[in-house]
Amino acid sequence: MQETPLISKELFCTQVIENQEAMFRTARAILRSDEDAEDAVQEAICAAFAHRGDLRSPEKFKPWILRILANKCYDACRGRRPTVDLTEVQDFLPAPSADPTERMTLWQAVLTLNEDLRCVVTLFYYEGFSIREISGILGIREAAVKTRLSRARARLRLLLREE
Repeated sequence: MQETPLISKELFCTQVIENQEAMFRTARAILRSDEDAEDAVQEAICAAFAHRGDLRSPEKFKPWILRILANKCYDACRGRRPTVDLTEVQDFLPAPSADPTERMTLWQAVLTLNEDLRCVVTLFYYEGFSIREISGILGIREAAVKTRLSRARARLRLLLREE
């Protein structure tokens, strides 16, 4: 006899739809590529669905699925080698006479941060998670979350002042 999952398929789908933007933003913050982020979100949804019986409190769905997503993103990071074909990048090199009135947006500045800093900033400021929740999602100590947030703020201040 099979045990009935605590979260129904319908509730699972509803929760995924409600959290799809947060999932994509989180994955994008870690992976820096829309395509990779979409793949990671898809893998996380499949893994979460397969293990939806493990979720004991449906109200904790968002941190639970973001934890799964973060793990999928980190798996993707470990699985790829950082190589860049220069012919792919040549169109993105800055123009010699860039418009000095152009300003970097905050999100653009966030995207320039390294993966660890970018992820905590996204979860804290864009998704509204507490330090404790981020600690649980990323599997790091609360002190590490605070340190990363502090470093990210300092780096963002510096980046935005340079602009």
